[in-house]
Amino acid sequence: MAELRHKWKASRDPLLRGDDRKSPASPVPDADRSLVRHILYLGGKGRESPYLSFTEDEMVARRFAGKDGKIYSTTVKKLKTNEVAHISRRELVQLLRGKGKGRAAWQSAYEVMQARRYVEEHAEHLGDFSGFKEHSNNEIVELVEKVLDEGS
Repeated sequence: MAELRHKWKASRDPLLRGDDRKSPASPVPDADRSLVRHILYLGGKGRESPYLSFTEDEMVARRFAGKDGKIYSTTVKKLKTNEVAHISRRELVQLLRGKGKGRAAWQSAYEVMQARRYVEEHAEHLGDFSGFKEHSNNEIVELVEKVLDEGS
């Protein structure tokens, strides 16, 4: 697991996202809700997901941003104020046991274990946009812009 400088607290610390410099990825609320599929990045670049991944660790965000990307930030409070569900690292780890539970249910216990390892390694949290199925793509883009602050 990436070494964290201090114990992350939802009430005070930001969640970070490494993404494209021009604009962050846009979630697709009615896409497959499988947590394992999202975390293992099944379907590759451009695959649809109702989630945006965040991390507690700036070094992880920088790695995902790459040399040409940008780091965006948000807070749990900002997600919740905008009615975006937050799935914490702790909750993800609990769901990713055995063959997974709930949205983390999966046919392969090994792949569930891999997903749990990535969550732990990346100090991952998810913003869940699946509650916005009735919104247009433009409204989703605006919502993402509302919940993310531009960083470096």
